[in-house]
Amino acid sequence: MMMRRLRRLILPIGLSLLILLSIGLSMYIWTNPSRYERESKVSTASSNSTIATRTIDDVYLPTQLVHTDAKGKQTLLINKNVSLVTQFKEQISKWDARSISKVRVTSARSYTALLNGQDSYVLNFPDSVTVSMFNTIFSQNLQSYRAAKFSRIVIPINDTSHVYLLNDSQHQIYSVRLKRKSLTRMQKILAAVSVKSIPVVMTYRHNATYLDYTQPVKMQQYSYLLNKLAASQLANRLLDADGNSSVTVHNRKHEQEYTTGSYKRMTVNTKQGTVKYEDYSDAGNQRQLTLTTQLRKSYNHLVSIGVPMDNIRYYGYDTTSNSVIYRSYVEGFPIFNQTENGDVRVQMTTNSLERYYFSLYSLQVPVPTTGKQQSVTLPSTSTVLKKLVAAGYKENKLGSIELGYHWSKNTSSKLVIDLNPTYYVYYNGAWRTYTSMLSGS
Repeated sequence: MMMRRLRRLILPIGLSLLILLSIGLSMYIWTNPSRYERESKVSTASSNSTIATRTIDDVYLPTQLVHTDAKGKQTLLINKNVSLVTQFKEQISKWDARSISKVRVTSARSYTALLNGQDSYVLNFPDSVTVSMFNTIFSQNLQSYRAAKFSRIVIPINDTSHVYLLNDSQHQIYSVRLKRKSLTRMQKILAAVSVKSIPVVMTYRHNATYLDYTQPVKMQQYSYLLNKLAASQLANRLLDADGNSSVTVHNRKHEQEYTTGSYKRMTVNTKQGTVKYEDYSDAGNQRQLTLTTQLRKSYNHLVSIGVPMDNIRYYGYDTTSNSVIYRSYVEGFPIFNQTENGDVRVQMTTNSLERYYFSLYSLQVPVPTTGKQQSVTLPSTSTVLKKLVAAGYKENKLGSIELGYHWSKNTSSKLVIDLNPTYYVYYNGAWRTYTSMLSGS
């Protein structure tokens, strides 16, 4: 009798425990600080399968929100639970952009005055976009200056009818006249206790704006489960889109080469997990490629590749190679070292040659940090610069110094990737960690 009762109890108790475990894991993933980078809209785009991806307006969002107060003090605003930039996007999309005009700017000083204007918010893009992309991102319909480039949006708090689009490279300013502009909801969101303010200063020099961290910065470490694309499925998607082509595979040392005829080739570096795809089928045909065209078409190519895009954001445009660059982001900070260049590149040339360069690996879901130390305090930007100069680096040869995450393999599990915060310095055409530069490695 006793044994029967025990057997009857074991099944419901076991099921209850499994349900509680499932709820606990779901709550952890949902409340994990880095989850908001994974919020996405779903669309389908694949020859062989359905792929969940971010829409173009999400991929091309700004990545930073800077506040300048009434005394001119600047802070980078971050909320670990929700993307403040996305919240701003929702508000701007409700405003009605009626017209755009070019503001006459006589000097870099007057440009800087607006950039650092008191009582304002600035939304920073990693690189230039166009007014046409502004329409796409913020659901607007400006008709003039659609090809004009800009990389910052200045939103004056006390001006109820304007925002300003700023182009660093030529210190150009475009004034957008608005109706229904209101910051009431955003200011309530930004007043929340969970919003973190990091002291910064935006400096405009040599036709570029730099974000410098004026005090030591405490940054969170993260770990993620690793996702890997299957090279064979990828080859079928890229080389055999219609299902009628014959894909040939050649195996070499640390390389697999997939080809279709003599026009399409996909090369996989099996040691590094990187992929280079080339399409020569339309090579030789001339085409016009504006920046807007490049940004839109490269997004379509990114979707067609099938790279998981939960964390992917636009990072920049390389004029030398005609390549649009994307990176993975966590909490608004870019991830480096995922590939040799640490990025995804889509190249489209004027003679119709197309190349993609990306990694088979991507982030899947966040997991508890495995190390004892879950946060790192990094020095101010000026301290980093002084150390580099003291180590023998010429200041005029040091490019941007950017706060980001270093992608590294977890020592305990091959299925986990660690993201460690650090400064990256653009030096001699490549991004390097400041610690590796100081150690000479």
